[in-house]
Amino acid sequence: MEKIIGGIKRDCYPLTPAQMVQMYTLQASPTDEVVNIGTGQYFERKMNVSALREALNRAVERCEALRLRLWQDPETGELWQYVMPYKNKYFEYYDFSELKEETATEIMKKWTSQPFDTYRDELFRIVIVSMPNGYNGYYLNVHHVCADSGSVIAFTKDVMEIYCSLVYGTPYPSPMTSYIESLKKDMEYEGSKKAKRDEEFWQEKLNMPEPLFTDFTGPGRLQEARRESGNPEQRWCPLPTKDSAGNTITYDLDVDSTNKLLAFAEEHEVPVSAVILHAIRTVLCKFNNNATDITIRDFISRRSTILHKKCGGCRMHCLPLRTIMPVDTTVMESIKILTKEQQQVFLHADYSTMKYYYLERMRYGYGDAGCYHSVAFTYQPASAKSMPSYLKGIGFKGRWYTSGRQPQPMYVTAMHRPGDGGLTFYFGYQLESATPEEIEFLYYFTGRVLFRSIENPDKTLQEIMDMV
Repeated sequence: MEKIIGGIKRDCYPLTPAQMVQMYTLQASPTDEVVNIGTGQYFERKMNVSALREALNRAVERCEALRLRLWQDPETGELWQYVMPYKNKYFEYYDFSELKEETATEIMKKWTSQPFDTYRDELFRIVIVSMPNGYNGYYLNVHHVCADSGSVIAFTKDVMEIYCSLVYGTPYPSPMTSYIESLKKDMEYEGSKKAKRDEEFWQEKLNMPEPLFTDFTGPGRLQEARRESGNPEQRWCPLPTKDSAGNTITYDLDVDSTNKLLAFAEEHEVPVSAVILHAIRTVLCKFNNNATDITIRDFISRRSTILHKKCGGCRMHCLPLRTIMPVDTTVMESIKILTKEQQQVFLHADYSTMKYYYLERMRYGYGDAGCYHSVAFTYQPASAKSMPSYLKGIGFKGRWYTSGRQPQPMYVTAMHRPGDGGLTFYFGYQLESATPEEIEFLYYFTGRVLFRSIENPDKTLQEIMDMV
């Protein structure tokens, strides 16, 4: 729809359900930086700063989503988005090579904590940096309304391919796809046969008996909620609501262990994500007195087509992955159950996140900020093979910097490092929900369960829990 903004005609489009989740998060948080995504992409290679600056400019120019601006109609209050024409920017260069990495990281965290003026600013910031120990690259801070982890990976790949073309004469990458065309596809969803099938699927899920909250620190939080409500049968638990103060802790899984996981998944023809989910779910079972009914919030990238994989933007929906398993379920049975359930969630993942949780609250009647999950999870397989072949074997560090705010009590992201293919786990958490020691405890037990399960796929969940 054409709108007059600042005296200029703009082709405007409504925000998608995925974007509206971010706007709701922004409204619910006491500070705006909660929707900031701060990342660093660094290679162990000498850097041509001017060539990287040119590559970054061309990559932003090719990515409509990074050029999005938001506008709120002053008369109706409606939110709209449009794409701005691109003008080259002079991205600043900072040399942190003589600093300790911890010091450089703190600087990047401070940058990430600087909020965007959502309706006035460009919604991204880029700085070229030299890091300690010979790593060089760039830092990106972007508003979540125009990016998610999948689009950050695609942008990184585009930047590096353009850079290598400029510096080493490798083939120039094919164009990115259009975010606007992707958005138009989303707009066709409402009222479609697909929308009706998705509605029926999630209504069927809501016809099940009430789920049970299982916390990654154990049953104490639910027990406290029951005492406060005076209802010993209460099954939901309120999320922390004082503020969204948070942090991110990163753990790198070594290459050999990663390859062991990948080989297991390939041998048994199951998704890597289902194997990791099995480990997280089993830990929640162990920590919550062998609970059988467990819900994990599954983040789905919705990038199954070339159009959606390369268009950038925020496409991620988050929906419940609920499984009910007795402890005599075997490892392979657990993984296959999770695989089947996750495939169903993926198939119906175009359904609006906000609409689902509204209906869930109406169905089960839980109170303000109530939920049944304590852990949210996403796995990004694209990054395993996302870098050009000529960059394989080169040292790489991908970093995700906290803004000091987290919208989720616990959000676990598993990504492959482009350099060596090893897995990195990012644990984003709210300070009200956990301590660093509890995060380390969770990661330790998740790893123990993961590899005991791989080594003993015919053992039961109870036997695996007894081993760890």
